[in-house]
Amino acid sequence: MIILGASALAAGLMIHNDVTDLLSDKVNRPHKPLPAGRITIQTARIAGVLLMVLSVFIALLITIDLKSSVSIIEQLNWTCGFFTLLIVIVGLYYNYYGKFHSLIGNITVAFGVGAIPFWGAIAIAHEHLLLMVPLAFAIFIQEIGREIMVNAGDYQGDLKAGFQTLPVQIGRKKAMWIALIFYLLFIPIYPIPYFGWFGADPVFSSSYFYIIGGTVFAISLLLTWVLTYLVVIKKDEEKIWSAFERYERTGTRAMVIFFQIMLLLEAFY
Repeated sequence: MIILGASALAAGLMIHNDVTDLLSDKVNRPHKPLPAGRITIQTARIAGVLLMVLSVFIALLITIDLKSSVSIIEQLNWTCGFFTLLIVIVGLYYNYYGKFHSLIGNITVAFGVGAIPFWGAIAIAHEHLLLMVPLAFAIFIQEIGREIMVNAGDYQGDLKAGFQTLPVQIGRKKAMWIALIFYLLFIPIYPIPYFGWFGADPVFSSSYFYIIGGTVFAISLLLTWVLTYLVVIKKDEEKIWSAFERYERTGTRAMVIFFQIMLLLEAFY
């Protein structure tokens, strides 16, 4: 139920984002289903909304025990349902308005990504919500940097679409340096769930999976930044585009999956 709910939530918001990103994608990614005309805007909009509604519905039912003598209405997880609805509202705000407001848009997206640990905890371990704060905050901080980097890669399309992203406002290179600051801020924060610094109880301390996964992820963020920046300073737009696609989209996504696998190993071993 958690996996289905999270998948519907992410898919719904991403499909809807493709609708509002259409002008930029016509320049940056004309092969995608919407700009290529394989799916109509109306179909994508309806599919996105239905998936977002489904995610809220699943969140409400996520703790239902059909064998329990307590009525289903009383078992509904209202906290998880309202939290999911909040993420939907924040996501819609970004899709319609956030990308026109520079850093605020990046923070909005990062809020949704940083909310992931809270979403799982509200679903099945609501008594441990505070323990998720360090991990959620670490994810939130690095995601601001990553979103700035993604915007830097989308610079040409966003410029033509009129999106006021940070790279459009201050330039691609300056925006990348700001992204690097957030990547560096991630480094002292992510170990907190392992060591329990600043009074926070250690959440992942039963093995080395979390700390190894987080360390590799942090190194990969810095490495992809360096590799991308070395191409940006050469001012070859075609190579710059390829570098952002290779390192910031594909590379960091691969490392996110690796980090998630390490978190799963931490949980089971």
